[in-house]
Amino acid sequence: MTDFKIYYTSDVHGYLMPTDYISSDSQSLGLANVAANYHKDENTIVIDGGDMFQGSPMLQYLQQHDDLDAVATAMNIAGYDFVTLGNHDFNYGYQELEKHLHNLDAVVVAENVTDLNGVSRYPAQIKELPNGTKLGIIGLVTDYINVWENPEHLSGVKIESPLKKAKTVVDKLRESVDIVVGVYHGGYERDLNTGELLSTTKENIAYELTETLDLDILLTGHQHGNVMPQVINNVLTLQMPNQGKMFAEIIGKKNNGQWEISATTKQAGSVSHKKILEVLSPLENKVHKWLDQPIAHLINAVPIQSPLHLAQYGNDILQLIAHVELEASKADLALVSLNNNDSTFPQKLTLRHILQNYPFDNTLVIKKIFGKQLKESLEHTAEYFKLSKGELMINDEWLVPKVEHYNYDLVYGLSYTIDVTRPVGNRITNLLYKGNKIEDTDSFSVAMNSYRAVGGGDYQAYAEADTIYSGDQTVQDMLINYFKTQNQLPKTPELQLKVIY
Repeated sequence: MTDFKIYYTSDVHGYLMPTDYISSDSQSLGLANVAANYHKDENTIVIDGGDMFQGSPMLQYLQQHDDLDAVATAMNIAGYDFVTLGNHDFNYGYQELEKHLHNLDAVVVAENVTDLNGVSRYPAQIKELPNGTKLGIIGLVTDYINVWENPEHLSGVKIESPLKKAKTVVDKLRESVDIVVGVYHGGYERDLNTGELLSTTKENIAYELTETLDLDILLTGHQHGNVMPQVINNVLTLQMPNQGKMFAEIIGKKNNGQWEISATTKQAGSVSHKKILEVLSPLENKVHKWLDQPIAHLINAVPIQSPLHLAQYGNDILQLIAHVELEASKADLALVSLNNNDSTFPQKLTLRHILQNYPFDNTLVIKKIFGKQLKESLEHTAEYFKLSKGELMINDEWLVPKVEHYNYDLVYGLSYTIDVTRPVGNRITNLLYKGNKIEDTDSFSVAMNSYRAVGGGDYQAYAEADTIYSGDQTVQDMLINYFKTQNQLPKTPELQLKVIY
């Protein structure tokens, strides 16, 4: 007999319908398809691990058009009982987030999101099922929100240390429940097979949570990894990919006084939840019509190239991004990041293709960067590469546990060499600006996106640098506006990078 069942998703990022919006074809993803698999009885609960309210073109459309609260609507239909909050859920400000949460039927658990006095806004809950089983549920979110997020977006709340906030609460839950479930919007800082430490930043501390907290289950997120259910430090843990591609089913049974907990992860499948489809289809049709707006007709398409190729040579799309950043900022230099989507333009360019190639709604920031900070940051970028038997490859640490092409920067406006034959931390050579060697004390105005400006991707030197300008127009909008006056891709600035291996 099953004593409890949990369905779990995380990092859905507003992908509610069965499409990734890169094409309009139906795909095996999205909350509508995940929810079609739920078979919910009175002893079943449904949980989400955060990053619900940001990410998809549908949500970008809703930022500009008044319509239904799509995420809350879909989650209510699907029968979600508990959710925690993700770092991206704060991207439009806490007041905006509260409006969505007001529309959500599910109970929010996010222990380390507190008021200004340190009192949890979303405390842990005890859920007693009709069969008498008591589940203690505590939610936590990475406190790296404090690094990434605009402080104005956290007005009225604090994001405290997940570990410090959870310890006493979990111990108290243990006194009165059968099972303690942690829902952590954060990932693993160690290799789960070897225990090797992968990161010391505290952005992700899931492994430490299994060591320190008296949990039975730890459901994680944030890294978008497909981590199969496994027991670490006597805690059953797992993680889901993003966009509602998969879900987890956790089953608990009590035999002879002992709890047996098992879990499986499953694909979303090709069948959609009829009610979600029915309610969201009118909105979805508007979104696709919006995405298919013609932008320009290019003379030549931009073909797909691998991330490894783009990291060495760039392409016309990355050059376009650098062009609009420099035109808007009049800065000396522009940082342009890769992204995890295929970088390609067809001849018939639409809004869909712009958003595919710049999927982040970041704004433009100009920083004052000294030569020493610039070299330090480029050395971090150069860690993207490794050599294997003389062949240039991408460093595994940029691919596992999370694919992070978006943390690799190209710098337009200077000339530089990355020598991968040299040790990490000493790979940047021939660093020149207008033909002159860059000294540590030289300063430059550098245009970059708002994520990088706050140190996203472990670029601490950028976070510490003085801000010259911070705008509220997104880079996406700048790219769209470019084609209002131009009908072809720009020829400048040229990338002056040489990679030696």
